Amino acid sequence: MKQASSRAQKRFRIWLIAGVCAALSACGAQPPEPIDEPIASVEDVERLEQVVDTSLPLVQQAYSIESEKVCDKHGGNWKKVGRQQAHACVLPANDAGNVCNDSSECEVACVTGNNQVEAGQKASGVCLETTDLFGCRAYVSKGVVEHTLCVD
Repeated sequence: MKQASSRAQKRFRIWLIAGVCAALSACGAQPPEPIDEPIASVEDVERLEQVVDTSLPLVQQAYSIESEKVCDKHGGNWKKVGRQQAHACVLPANDAGNVCNDSSECEVACVTGNNQVEAGQKASGVCLETTDLFGCRAYVSKGVVEHTLCVD
């Protein structure tokens, strides 16, 4: 389905460019001078699409990945997530399970080991195992448990 959507987007872009070109020529605009530089190959475009900015936080890296191929390349799991069951790349966190007192100490987030701890209590947590943020979790911030947050 992702490929069909991608093909539809490409067709729309071609249609849009053709429409703009027709409109410009109707106004007497001249086509641009040819460029001597080579046009990018399909392989060049695919290579660019597979670039993931690893300087971004892990969650942002995961959500910037738009294909199963790129997800696999980065060690992720391409799966349906959330209530809408949209495909997303879920990346593993290197610090999964480490003890923490704040999300700033983790690649993804600091959560309680179970949701039985009441909000406002002092507690340590554990670093979340993946970038999958869906579900109900009680986050730990500065050593204090926050209210449970449920993400659909």
